[in-house]
Amino acid sequence: MISSSIIRLSAQLIIIFLFSRQLPLAAYGLYQSVWLYVNVMSVIALFGLPSLILSASVSSVRQWISENKIIFTTFFLLLNIAPLAYVLFAATEYSLTIKLLVIAITVIQNIAIVTETIAIKNKKEKLVLISNLIFSTGFLACHLFILYSGYSLQWILISITLLFLLKSLLLFWGVRTEQLLPAAQAVAAKQWFYLGLTDITGVIFKWLDKWLILAFISVTQFAMYFNGSYEIPIFGLMLSAVSNIMLVDMASTNKQELNTIKSLFEHSSLLLASVVFPSFCFLFFYSNEFFTFIFSEKYAAAIPVFVVSIFVLPVRITNYTAVLQVNNRNDLIIKGALIDLLLAIVFMAILYPLLHLPGLAMAFVLSTYVQAGYYLWHTAKLLNKKISYFFPFKRLLFLLLLSATITSVFYYIGTVFTNEQNLLMGIIACAALIVVLLWYRLKKDKRLV
Repeated sequence: MISSSIIRLSAQLIIIFLFSRQLPLAAYGLYQSVWLYVNVMSVIALFGLPSLILSASVSSVRQWISENKIIFTTFFLLLNIAPLAYVLFAATEYSLTIKLLVIAITVIQNIAIVTETIAIKNKKEKLVLISNLIFSTGFLACHLFILYSGYSLQWILISITLLFLLKSLLLFWGVRTEQLLPAAQAVAAKQWFYLGLTDITGVIFKWLDKWLILAFISVTQFAMYFNGSYEIPIFGLMLSAVSNIMLVDMASTNKQELNTIKSLFEHSSLLLASVVFPSFCFLFFYSNEFFTFIFSEKYAAAIPVFVVSIFVLPVRITNYTAVLQVNNRNDLIIKGALIDLLLAIVFMAILYPLLHLPGLAMAFVLSTYVQAGYYLWHTAKLLNKKISYFFPFKRLLFLLLLSATITSVFYYIGTVFTNEQNLLMGIIACAALIVVLLWYRLKKDKRLV
């Protein structure tokens, strides 16, 4: 799963690196704005279906849809028509052709997401890897060809549409004859509703600041802020992969097996922290060198936004809602998501006048930490244990301090060299630290097994 994610990540990072340098700010901002619309519309249209498939029986999902055809069809049409209509009539920065292509990408991508989720449910990780390898290779090749043969947003979107169609067909062919594996939970309409609201709240939270800039400021400022607040996707992709596995394992585990739940939390958080904490420290100390190397001096004004934004990384180390979800406490999950969104809006109103664009980024970082604490607290109540029972605070703090100490030593030693040489030293040190920590973590987990 992580390998599959890394393939997609590599293509995305190469495109961002080249497009940031080669395209004018306005053209780059317009390209990235497409993904704002696609990602938001996709989550609204799917309304929690992928999460439901992972945590409940797929046959139960089919049965519920079959028994509630009118309700499902009506709700499905509303969820799809509303955002698509918004793109058609409110996205004034696009031509009609671009709008239609954005809609096509969204619809076909959703089909690919559902079939990929079913493949994961059936433990068809190789199929997911192959489909993502083909898609990402074509995705990168098309972007590079169009960029250097005469940039056209329209032709890029056409190629993406065809690639998503190919991926959907490949995944559908791979899972069409598979026997769907059962899960412990049946479908409850109320829980599905909570999942959908949680996903929509989460995607609004993720893109709200960027949408506000795009709608009320300018495309060029959107491009600047987008790069500064860009959450390097390797961390989100790794977390998504681990979260999916946690959900599947917890859904098939007796809810009274506290040791298993504790083990899943500890292994996931310490494993991801072995990658995330050294990376966070590297990005913090080498923020100027790293950011200007990736995006060039053209985006130097976005560095303060970048420095603030990376402080969200230390919390991206486990699925804080896994226990709540498999215990059908999606009401608590949606409450946490709403608290997260409302706090972000309040913090934005306070911090933007004081800190401007970095204040927007800080608002989302602060609200994310509050949300994580809220989920941990309710998980502890559900398990009737203290948070420290299943969440290894002390070991995580030690990993963070160790990473910060080693990275800072290498950074200040490297200041006698050029920025490029110092950055190279930092990358080597960060990679070596990650390898050592992962080796130790995996070796220890193997002994525990």
